[in-house]
Amino acid sequence: MKNSNEILLETGTNELEVMQFTVQGELYGINVAKVREIMLSAPVKPMPHAHPAVEGIFKPRDKVLTVVDLPRYLSGAPVEKHSKDLFIVTNFNQMYVAFRVDSVEGISRISGEKIQKPDAAAASGAEGLTTGIAQCGDDLVTILDFEKIVGDIAPETAARLTGY
Repeated sequence: MKNSNEILLETGTNELEVMQFTVQGELYGINVAKVREIMLSAPVKPMPHAHPAVEGIFKPRDKVLTVVDLPRYLSGAPVEKHSKDLFIVTNFNQMYVAFRVDSVEGISRISGEKIQKPDAAAASGAEGLTTGIAQCGDDLVTILDFEKIVGDIAPETAARLTGY
């Protein structure tokens, strides 16, 4: 556990911890502050009339979680699931959502200045789902906008996610 001096020193560093994960061989990232836990994928109960990228729900402990099939969401087509897939359970704006991914590669601490905003061509090409591009070692990591993904899948949550 960090003492209060370490926390105060880190506050002004403009650094971000990014967890890298793969979806269909591509490297993506999420702000570690949004990650609640990582778990092995589990059987999911399909939900009728849900968005095509909503795989369904599952209850790992005492909380029912919606599972978003991130490979399907990103590709727009059904993607084969594997027994070694993982769920990244996120928590942002008092919502818990699990995202199916292929693997988790690690965590990098990145200076805010080293995260580049995607240009207009890249941002619109990915439907504006990218909040930044970070250099992690030799790899370029696309940092996804998970709030936008959830807002796209469930528009009724968009006001909750943006604070309106």
